[in-house]
Amino acid sequence: MNDEWEPLNPDDDVVYFYQDAFENLSRTQIVFQLLKEVKKIWAEHFTSSGSRVFGDGFECCVLISGQQWQTGKIRVCLEFCPDETEIEDNRLDIKQENSPLDDLRKQLKDGKN
Repeated sequence: MNDEWEPLNPDDDVVYFYQDAFENLSRTQIVFQLLKEVKKIWAEHFTSSGSRVFGDGFECCVLISGQQWQTGKIRVCLEFCPDETEIEDNRLDIKQENSPLDDLRKQLKDGKN
């Protein structure tokens, strides 16, 4: 893993879990659907409002290594960190191969000339 986390776009990005991540939830989810389910689970198990946890955030202080305490807010969001090896493997799978239709395309092209 490369430790470069990217925020997911709730409206466009889709997540597929290799194993069941949540009960009664499909393995494939648009991020906004997944966030909705996580918020629902949060509300069932914690007294804090999901809108604060996932939206406005909570007032807090944070101590970052090598720095002083900082005041601000904290909230929960979904981010993705791609595996470098998986990206490389996918690129190998994408290499161009001859299509079975290439011969037909060539014949049609030659026939029109």
